[in-house]
Amino acid sequence: MSALRLFGLIACSFLLVGFVMHKFYVSKTIIEYNSGTQIFEITTKLFTDDLDLTLSSLTGKQLHLGTQQEHPEANAILEEYMRRHFGLAINDATVEWRWVGKEVENDLTYCYMEFYRTPDFTSLTVTNDVLMSNFEGQQNIVDLSMMGSTQTLVFLKDRIQQTFKR
Repeated sequence: MSALRLFGLIACSFLLVGFVMHKFYVSKTIIEYNSGTQIFEITTKLFTDDLDLTLSSLTGKQLHLGTQQEHPEANAILEEYMRRHFGLAINDATVEWRWVGKEVENDLTYCYMEFYRTPDFTSLTVTNDVLMSNFEGQQNIVDLSMMGSTQTLVFLKDRIQQTFKR
């Protein structure tokens, strides 16, 4: 009986270690309307190590985001990556967003973008496949916050384009 308990304990330990070591792949984007400036402010929060790995595998350059060794082209590479993997359309017309910049804090990278627009639209279509080419389980959560309400969409590998309806 004690050998069986020992085996059970060891088996449970391996299962728990597997759960602890499993990494969760997620990003969070908030699109928020600023009524004072009529600007939609976009903030995308990404895990820096996942972003660094993805950008390095695409460019062959080690970017070292947020470190003293950050590659001099890191901002331009990141902006270009976001332009290819994060898109917007209002009422089926493509929206050109403006890159504001990025910040790296601890293990997170914040990407800042914006676009000018009044909130008088019926649909905002978002295309978001950020980091999905490198991480099978990647989930990208996008919130649209305006006029006192927030809507949320979750983007997965088989669902990279979705629409907020107003």
